[in-house]
Amino acid sequence: MPKVMGMGPRGSGVTVSSTQQPVSCREMDGQTASSTQQPECTKAQSTRTNREISKELTHNWPKIKGELEHYGRYLTKWNLVKAITILSEARKYRFLRRRTPKYGSMNKAFTDEELEHFFSVIRDPKLHLLFSYQAILGLRIGEAVRVHIKDINLKTRELRIFTEKSGKTDYLLIPEALFDRTVRYINAYDKDIAAARGFLFFSFARGRRIHMTESHYTTETARKFFRKYAQKAKLEEIYGYSAGAKPHELRRLTPHSLRHYAITNFCRKNGGNVMLAAKFARHTNLQITMTYIHAKKEELYESIERANDENLLRRVREMQDEIVV
Repeated sequence: MPKVMGMGPRGSGVTVSSTQQPVSCREMDGQTASSTQQPECTKAQSTRTNREISKELTHNWPKIKGELEHYGRYLTKWNLVKAITILSEARKYRFLRRRTPKYGSMNKAFTDEELEHFFSVIRDPKLHLLFSYQAILGLRIGEAVRVHIKDINLKTRELRIFTEKSGKTDYLLIPEALFDRTVRYINAYDKDIAAARGFLFFSFARGRRIHMTESHYTTETARKFFRKYAQKAKLEEIYGYSAGAKPHELRRLTPHSLRHYAITNFCRKNGGNVMLAAKFARHTNLQITMTYIHAKKEELYESIERANDENLLRRVREMQDEIVV
């Protein structure tokens, strides 16, 4: 069983179409429920998914758009501002990345011991190499599954990475040990890689694929394998639940935790140079890099002890008094 950290969901939400007023199930059946009665919904009536509601709204978008334009022409300035704020907050909540992590100061990165244990249970060479590219070079999961044989410069050991988030192409040096493993892997699976048109982490399973989908692991498949190995290594920790109508478990360790580890390890091995770490992480904002760099709990606690060491403070004061300006 996974280890549960924190409380469960605060409550269940109910999604209502923006063009309709919420009604109880009795009202939908032709009966009016009193304000003191709870709606008695059947299972079929209460299981509309977000996707179904989204499809309905998309189908009705011309009508909804016309209504929004109508409101825009006739609402008072104050009500128009409130309407814009509601839509803006919905956009931020659903589609924009949180700059302040919801997990606070909790370490989302692997520790050295956890990482060793995680890789010890992976027997598949392809998945072992895939997750190694994340843990060593800090690739995002979407970048890792798309590594192509033409992205690897065999002379310079450089890996070409196209970052979809920034729309830029970057280059990173592949460490010699990882490079050698990659070459051996390509030699062992050359026919499959050729059949996949050059993708290292090939996959020919249909799954949810649509016509003309690239023949490599999807990010969803990679995440499922990650969770399987995290469970096998007994590394699953749940620290909370997402908000929304259907809350899901929030896990401390995810595929992105391998990227957290790579950036933290790089910064630690390079004297805490955040500027260099930002280059390694391919971040344009140092503040983003800082959210990835984690100190070990023991290091933090030792620092707290040092900060409260009266003898140390006394010695510093004595040194200050002895120095003649």
